Amino acid sequence: MDATIADYRERIDALDDDLVRLLNQRAQLAVAVGVLKKLSATAVRDPERERQVLRRTRRANLGPLNDDAINRIFQCIIDESRSVEETMA
Repeated sequence: MDATIADYRERIDALDDDLVRLLNQRAQLAVAVGVLKKLSATAVRDPERERQVLRRTRRANLGPLNDDAINRIFQCIIDESRSVEETMA
């Protein structure tokens, strides 16, 4: 039996739910990092760490998204993580 559009959409919805859960877990860790940075008077923004994350995620990319897409997605994730780190730490 062939999968229907509805079947694929149901799987996409489940993955979206997983992504939201994982992004919030990542944000919680960013808040914890922010607290440690505040205690040690370290700058919130760490450009070298951001470059490392982008390099690592590109290496992990097996497609079909291209590396530019992965960079854009993770740059948004980094920006939002920094924002929550600054706000909640």
